[in-house]
Amino acid sequence: MTARILMTTAFAALAAFPFTPALADVTADEVWQNWKDLGTAYSQSYSAGSEVRSGDSLTITDLSMELSADDGNVSGLISKVIFRETGDGRVEITMSNESLLTMQSKNENGKALSNTINIDQDGLTMIASGTPDAISYDIAVDSVVVTVLDFMIDGQPREMEMDLELSGLAAMYQVSPGEMTFSTSTFAAKAISFQAIGQDEEGTGEFELMGQMNNVAGASSGAAPKDMAEDDFVAALAQGFTADGSFTYDSGNLTVMGQDPEGATTNFDSSSNGGSLNFSFDKDRIAYGLRSKGVQMKVSGSAIPFPELAATYDEAALNLLLPLAQSDEAKDFALETRLQGLTVSDLLWGMIDPAASLPRDPATLVVSLSGKAKVLVDLLSESQETLMGEAPPFAVEALNIDALQLTVAGAEFKGDGALAFDNMQPPVLGGMAPMPTGKLNLSLTGANTLLGKLQALGLVDPQITMTFGMMAGMLAKPGPTPDSLISEVEIKEGGQILSNGNPLPF
Repeated sequence: MTARILMTTAFAALAAFPFTPALADVTADEVWQNWKDLGTAYSQSYSAGSEVRSGDSLTITDLSMELSADDGNVSGLISKVIFRETGDGRVEITMSNESLLTMQSKNENGKALSNTINIDQDGLTMIASGTPDAISYDIAVDSVVVTVLDFMIDGQPREMEMDLELSGLAAMYQVSPGEMTFSTSTFAAKAISFQAIGQDEEGTGEFELMGQMNNVAGASSGAAPKDMAEDDFVAALAQGFTADGSFTYDSGNLTVMGQDPEGATTNFDSSSNGGSLNFSFDKDRIAYGLRSKGVQMKVSGSAIPFPELAATYDEAALNLLLPLAQSDEAKDFALETRLQGLTVSDLLWGMIDPAASLPRDPATLVVSLSGKAKVLVDLLSESQETLMGEAPPFAVEALNIDALQLTVAGAEFKGDGALAFDNMQPPVLGGMAPMPTGKLNLSLTGANTLLGKLQALGLVDPQITMTFGMMAGMLAKPGPTPDSLISEVEIKEGGQILSNGNPLPF
C-alpha cells in the first residue's frame, strides 16, 4: 500500500515509468485531476485543504491521501503542492520537502501495528507532459530520505530506528487510468542505502542491520483492471493483471548483527559484485529470474560454535518459466538453478578432512531444463486440493536436459540430452508420466579417486566403493582421460534402454 502512495504522489519516485513524449499540451488543472484519477485507480482517496488558481499556477495546500484495505490503512499529508504551467504545454510540479505517512496494520498474531514515516526530499524537479489521458512524469531528485519516526505494537512503543536513502535518482513514469490502468516505467539511482536498529517483535532481542546497493536501475510495465482483487494474486491474474519488470545493481553489501535475550551474538556480513532480478506474469504464464555475482559471506559471533564461517561464490542464478492456462497446445517451460565457483572456509573443510587430502577446488552445481508441456487444468481456477490430487496438472511432451553439472572435491559429473513423451501411452514413472524416448550423454571424472579418499577418511563404506565399481562397469565405459567414465544412454520405443549401444541387464 505504501508503494502506491509513494508512486502516485511522487514522494520518492521509487516506481518510475518510461514514456514516449506526445505532441500535446496539459494544464495544471489536468495534471491535478490526473493525480486524483490515479488515486482512484489505486484505491486511494485524495482531499485538499484548499485549491487556489492564480495566473499560471494551481496551489494545493494540506493535500491528504488515504488508502484503506482489509489488512490496514495508510494515510499521508503534504503541506503544499504547486502545479505551474511552463508555457510550452508542460507543467512543473513542486512540493514541500517533507511529508508524513502514517501506517496501521496487524501482524500475524493479530497485534495492532502502527508507525509514522517522514519523507524528506532534496532537489526535486518534476515535469508533467503528454495528453490529459496519458500524462508522463519526468522526475529528478538529489536525495530522498525515508525515516521511521515511531513504531508501536499494541499501543506500546517499540525501540526502533530505521531509514532508507536514495541518492541521484532519475525517473520517468506514465500511468493511464481507466477500466484497465496501463503503466510503464524506468528509474535509476546512484545508490540505495538503509539501516535499522531496534528490538525484535517480542522485545526480547536486539538487532542492527545496514546495507547499500550502488548504480541501481529498473524498468517495468503492466496493466491492472479497475476492480482488481488486490489481496488475491491468482484472482488478479485471472482478471487481466499483467506485469513485467527488471532490476539491476552493480555492487552491494549487507551487515546484520543480532543479540538474543541471553546475550549471545550473531554477526553476518556479505558483499556482491552486482546482480539482477526480472519477472513477467499474466494469466497464461509466470517467468522469474534472479542472479547474483561475486558474493562473499561471513558468519561469526558467540551464538555459533565456531570462531567464523566464510563462503564465496562466483555466480548464483535461478530462472523459472511456468505456463498457467489450460491449453490443448503444448507450451514452453524452463527451470535453471546455478551455483558456480563455491568455496568455503578451511575451518569447515578441517572438520571432515583435517589432513587436506581432498582437493578444495571451487564447487559448481548446474541444473538447466527446458521443454514443452500441456497444462491439463486451469491453474488459476482449480482448488489446491485438485492440484495436489493423483492426476498431474501437466503433461510433458518434451524435456531437454540442457546442462547438468556437479563439480566437487576433484570429481565432476556432467550430462545433457533430450527426451520425448508419448502421453497416449500409460504412465509408468511413478504414475506421473509414460516411459520417454531419447538420448542422454553422461560423463564422470575423478569419481574413483574421490571414493578412495572418502573411504580412507572413514566417510564411505568399502561396500559402497565396490558397488559403484560394479555399476560403472555395466553402465559406462572408460573415457579419454584417466579415471573418467562416459555413457550414452538411449531409451527406445517399447522401453528398451541401451548404454553405449548395449542393452542394460535389468
